[in-house]
Amino acid sequence: MFSLGYQIQLAVVLSALIALAMVPILREPAFKMNLVDRPGGRKRHCGSVPLSGGIAIFIAFIFAAMMMGTSLQPYASLLVGMAVMLATGLLDDLVEISPGVKMAAQVLAALLMVSWGEVQITNLGMIVGLKPVELGEWAIPFTVLCVLVLINAINMVDGSDGLAGSLVAVILVMLFTLSVVGGADSELSGLIAILLAAVLAFLVYNFRFSRSRQAKVFLGDSGSLMLGYAVAWLAVYISQRPEGVGAPPMTIAWILLLPALDVLVLFIRRVMRGRSPFSADSEHLHHVLLRSGFSVRSTVLLLIVVTSLFGWFGIHAWQNDWPEYWLFAATVPVFFIHYLASMRAWRVVRVMRKVRARLKRNG
Repeated sequence: MFSLGYQIQLAVVLSALIALAMVPILREPAFKMNLVDRPGGRKRHCGSVPLSGGIAIFIAFIFAAMMMGTSLQPYASLLVGMAVMLATGLLDDLVEISPGVKMAAQVLAALLMVSWGEVQITNLGMIVGLKPVELGEWAIPFTVLCVLVLINAINMVDGSDGLAGSLVAVILVMLFTLSVVGGADSELSGLIAILLAAVLAFLVYNFRFSRSRQAKVFLGDSGSLMLGYAVAWLAVYISQRPEGVGAPPMTIAWILLLPALDVLVLFIRRVMRGRSPFSADSEHLHHVLLRSGFSVRSTVLLLIVVTSLFGWFGIHAWQNDWPEYWLFAATVPVFFIHYLASMRAWRVVRVMRKVRARLKRNG
């Protein structure tokens, strides 16, 4: 018999290999089902691209998870919720369902998590400096709201080759770090590593490793909704298990800060303009960077760096016992900087173009 640690290592390798194999295998069925993304409007990629990346990741994750040699019962709401989000996104990729139906499915998945799985945000930590903030009867609605924000954050950031997958990979690396450093159960660390391996394998086909290279597969709504739910589930689970990990909720908040801020600021702007918060536009942070002259690859790499810096700041603060209310207070200026930059996006674009032109002249 393999030891549990060795079985998990094999499962991680298996997850990557299955995802690497499934992406090309699913290509032809995707075209036959018309599960493809065609250029036009805000979509400027070249040619039709399969939207089967999320399916490949899910298949790899499920099969590898079953190879860990341990019970997956504690994570049943994670697996079922991911399946619900995958099916919802797949339906949207095929026939474009209404935003109301998508939202209802997201609420259903979130309720599976908080009610059936009992994975809830009950404690916000010492964010006011006196005692832990207990949510009590507000735990379920607050958790559902946070899950919806994170699902849509990952879904809406999926607008450039490699961006959503890369940000999810960075977040998973940090959640894995928390689980290992905090001494969590090996099953939790193993599940995160298995999902990370599948996402990294997907990025082999999705990331622009050179300027001329185009993505060969996209996540699709099926993949972005599924990964958004998985990130939300894991983040809440880790933040509310002090006996197993010990990382406070504000550490998790810093790991998720960039995508969460991006979607929250856009929601606020759209509502202020009398529009649906779920309406499509080109006002995300990555759109601003692209309009400023950054290439797709440079934009993705820059946002990877920012997400990594935010996350490692949160982990460093936790490891050095910084007060949680300091971490909470530090998010306020970051939010307002992001909000003001978003409200003056055209000025930001103009300034960044001048900076880029000056750097090119000096370089």
